[in-house]
Amino acid sequence: MKNRIVTIIGLLVVVFFSTTPLCAQKHIVLNTFDVNIRTGPGTDFYVVCSADKGEIFELVGENGDWLEIKMFSEDKRFVHRDMVYFLKEFVPGHNMNLPEKQKIREIQKAAQWAKAVSSQEADEIIPKVINEERYNNFRNICFDKNMYNLFEIHGLQTAMFVQIINHREKN
Repeated sequence: MKNRIVTIIGLLVVVFFSTTPLCAQKHIVLNTFDVNIRTGPGTDFYVVCSADKGEIFELVGENGDWLEIKMFSEDKRFVHRDMVYFLKEFVPGHNMNLPEKQKIREIQKAAQWAKAVSSQEADEIIPKVINEERYNNFRNICFDKNMYNLFEIHGLQTAMFVQIINHREKN
């Protein structure tokens, strides 16, 4: 019984800390312009988009000289280790604060548009009826590209996506 209580408390602590605000140590910052974000850990993988200096991404894992980062579709995306530095703390210039509610609503509407456009783009290249797995993969690539552009237009960090989604769910 005592072990069970300790296990439950441990799980609650893990859940609590996994839902707390962003932790800087789990993020990377691009240190140069036009950094290719790829679908796999190597230069022979497809380029999802090119990101700019100062862009912050959540670090998910490492694969040799390649870092796995989190983007919008939740698919694996990679950036080369030489193109980043590891973030120790957030500073005001990192722009890691939630925008005003009106801007969040605009982004949410635009995200719905990006999802629909990504499906259309994928269907034009690889129709779902021909190969559903490739269609879904390409749709997610298009979604990451379109959402990155959307966040760039609104001056938001990619790493803020999850917080914006969670904010919407709370309201």
